[in-house]
Amino acid sequence: MIDPTDIRLGDVVRLRKAHPCGGTDWKVVRLGADIGLVCLTCQRKVLIPRGQFAKQVKQQLERGPEIPTRPNL
Repeated sequence: MIDPTDIRLGDVVRLRKAHPCGGTDWKVVRLGADIGLVCLTCQRKVLIPRGQFAKQVKQQLERGPEIPTRPNL
């Protein structure tokens, strides 16, 4: 199971259940209480709760870019 706090925008993940279009690979496009995903097969967008996302993820295929942190001024 993937750590739900270690998710980045742009990550590509494979979920346990296939989407009705047949796709299993998704790209993370939104972070928050809910995780926004886009199916890489049909481009459908879905929002799922963070806890459910952590249970559904089978593997992480690609890592999104690391966002640089702004230094405290």
